[in-house]
Amino acid sequence: MITTVIVSFHAKTDQVKALSVFLSDVQKAVLAAGGLSISLLQDQDDPTRFFEVETWPSADHHKEFVAGAAAAGAFAPFDELLAAPFAMNYLDTVKHSAA
Repeated sequence: MITTVIVSFHAKTDQVKALSVFLSDVQKAVLAAGGLSISLLQDQDDPTRFFEVETWPSADHHKEFVAGAAAAGAFAPFDELLAAPFAMNYLDTVKHSAA
């Protein structure tokens, strides 16, 4: 079953642009690792808040990607960029509608 992953990030006030660039640059790696889609969103009311909406073939596929990225040191920049650790939620679609 296709899994939607929401990853939330809270940038340090002086790192908003840097986090936006970093997360944008990561999108190709997500897709190359098997992600089906990825969108980067920024909160309109709090520009330090970012969200990635990713779709993966399964939660396990995403967890394997995260484990590999962490082991390779890909998350090291977050120490400087984030005000708090990022959070992930794994979701199943109950219903989807589009115009």
